Amino acid sequence: MAEETDGIEEAFEGQLRVLVTAAGQIAERFARAREEASRKAQTVSEQAAREMQDRFEAERKTAQLEVSRVHSPEWWDRATPEQMAHTYQVARAWTKDDPEAARAEQTMRNEFRSRYNLDVEKTDADPAAVNAAVQKAERDRADDADAERHRAAAEATEAQLLLNQADQEDRRADEARLAAELESDPETRRQWLAEAEAAGDRSTAIREDGRSAYDSAERRNGTARNLESRGIDAQTVATRMRADVSQAKPATEAVKSVRAKTPKTRKGRGARGTQVQRSGVDR
Repeated sequence: MAEETDGIEEAFEGQLRVLVTAAGQIAERFARAREEASRKAQTVSEQAAREMQDRFEAERKTAQLEVSRVHSPEWWDRATPEQMAHTYQVARAWTKDDPEAARAEQTMRNEFRSRYNLDVEKTDADPAAVNAAVQKAERDRADDADAERHRAAAEATEAQLLLNQADQEDRRADEARLAAELESDPETRRQWLAEAEAAGDRSTAIREDGRSAYDSAERRNGTARNLESRGIDAQTVATRMRADVSQAKPATEAVKSVRAKTPKTRKGRGARGTQVQRSGVDR
């Protein structure tokens, strides 16, 4: 008499077959997309190709960490079908470009076969279920890209607010310096100059925070992933990211740097002097 089961093991293996099959298909898409992006970047310039390669190298190192766990029996004892499928997807996506990924994929093939009697080349998974899993993975990727886009927008907004605050401090410093130039009393002039220096220091600190926020690596990477998820070709993405990294500041900052280099006209004491507003020093 055949031993009866509660169906849990069968459900586990059925889900695993579907997810592993979908993971293999998605991995092949990722590998082809990476190759295409690399080829297009090479047609742009050596710099674009180098930057694309640097990004791929960072992703490859992340993949190595992901797949290294498959050599531990304890990981297999705890892993869910989703975790196994995701790790297999990563290994297969990099197997042609990384020896560690290739070794991990072979290990996973062996473990799938010995533990679950699963041949990754012929899983016998339900095609409709596999297609649904692939579509879900694509939706999840699009959702991730959307989240990255919102995060990038939030970081850019934060940076712009900080830069606006720095502008205000710059104006306070300019007004204080002008007041010092127009002031005849030495002590009051020193107070105005001290106020100008303090405002300048505040501006420098705030502006640095704004630049750091705008130059966030997460924002740049999120922007790149978002562009790619929207179907924008790799050449355009590489060009955009190259300009972003090299400038590392918003367009408003470029305008500001030009304005800051423009010499100020020194005003004499007269009608303009009556317009200066003091922001913290009693005259």
